[in-house]
Amino acid sequence: MFEMWKKLYKLAGIYELADIVKRHQRMTFKDDIIARINTDFGESANKATRMLIDSISKVDYLKTDRVIRCIIFLANGNLTNLNKYIETATFDTRDVMLWAEYEKLNGDLNFKRLRDFNKTFEECSTDVKE
Repeated sequence: MFEMWKKLYKLAGIYELADIVKRHQRMTFKDDIIARINTDFGESANKATRMLIDSISKVDYLKTDRVIRCIIFLANGNLTNLNKYIETATFDTRDVMLWAEYEKLNGDLNFKRLRDFNKTFEECSTDVKE
């Protein structure tokens, strides 16, 4: 009987997501991050979540809401891009924060902050401080 339920849950993706969370009990994402992963990645949301959790478990300094939001924003629903920005953040988190939050203006070092991913995805563009 348990195997039948397991198969039904797996078909719905519920079992797989529950299994991911169970294996990584210490890693939890904020509600806005989970919602954005589901919206952006659709059917690949479980794989995207697994990629993020696996990376964070290897490189602890990626485990900040700001860095996670920046990576998800830059990936734009593409798993290849997600992997690319995870690798970039692993080397230096400042790169993904710059690319996600700032717009380059004229000149080499002239940037304007458009988003603050210390805030939720919904609030990140309001009342942005330099």
